[in-house]
Amino acid sequence: MVVVGIYFVVPLRAGEISDERAVLRLALLVLGFVSMLLLVTRQVRRAVERDRSMAEQVALLLTLVTVVVAFFAAAYYLLDEEFNGIRTRLDALYFSVTTLGTVGYGDITARGQIARAVTMVQIVFDLVIVTSAISIIVGAFRRPGDSGGRR
Repeated sequence: MVVVGIYFVVPLRAGEISDERAVLRLALLVLGFVSMLLLVTRQVRRAVERDRSMAEQVALLLTLVTVVVAFFAAAYYLLDEEFNGIRTRLDALYFSVTTLGTVGYGDITARGQIARAVTMVQIVFDLVIVTSAISIIVGAFRRPGDSGGRR
């Protein structure tokens, strides 16, 4: 949730930096970035430990999903002219989440080549995320000394 909050307050365009709250927004950006970096670093360290739990793996995966969704939402927001239907940050976040969920309602479409390329890159990331989630779940059933679930 912190990542999504940061996404909504970070100045992404030059015009957003010139208002009177620019210093506060930039301070929130730096604070949020440092907090996110510390959180991800801590989770990665825990996840790569030899006896990591499924909960830690899932927590790391959810953190990465949130970062990926927010990153692509920011990219879509900055590329709004390349899309039909993206006018606000919420529109961009909505498109990023629907792409992650492979829903694609058709209300927002990529009309430019750059927008299509960025969307394809997100789709590849999303496939990696789904594959990782499946691996975590399957790995939870295969513990050392387990005979594949047979008794």
